Amino acid sequence: MGPEITCQEVAEWASAYLDEHVGDERKRRIALHLAICGGCETYVKQIGTVRDTVGLLPRAAHQLLDMHRLRQAFLARIRRGSSDR
Repeated sequence: MGPEITCQEVAEWASAYLDEHVGDERKRRIALHLAICGGCETYVKQIGTVRDTVGLLPRAAHQLLDMHRLRQAFLARIRRGSSDR
């Protein structure tokens, strides 16, 4: 077993840990540190929340654009329908 990992190392490796881009030994050491350090556990959870939220942004932007397009098409159809009368 390697030396205990520090809070600084957990902060440096948080994203890689969450993305599972760390080796088994480092992953185990980080997991052990998180089990005993509430501050680092909170930090890693916050990084994960931010990452997940940012990952939703492009989809949300596309959904807004799609909604705008649908609204424009609906309004154009209503206008065409009222001009036919």
